[in-house]
Amino acid sequence: MRKERLDAVSKVTPLFRQAEQSSDIAAADAAACIAEMLRVRATNNLPIGTGGDMIRMLTEALSAQVKARELFIEAHRLTPEVLGSLGLRAYGDENPCPPTTGSDELPMKVPLKVVA
Repeated sequence: MRKERLDAVSKVTPLFRQAEQSSDIAAADAAACIAEMLRVRATNNLPIGTGGDMIRMLTEALSAQVKARELFIEAHRLTPEVLGSLGLRAYGDENPCPPTTGSDELPMKVPLKVVA
């Protein structure tokens, strides 16, 4: 039974990580598109209302993508609880991560800071 649970986690984990990464990429792509549309409008001296409805819709889509990203973050935080319910342990944000291969060879460890 434990082997099947580990296999299930092994199948889901990379898919979850890929979905997380895809949400970041989608939001970044939408933001880049909106920025370019605004830049092109200004560069070509088009009236400020040109493409206004489209820009508004894309901005709403970007906002939804950011919300989706926040939901992935919330879901990610549930990983230890879900794995615990399967009788497994978790590594990651809420638990110590396993050592990274070669990390001892890095010249120095740089502490990360949370900034607003």
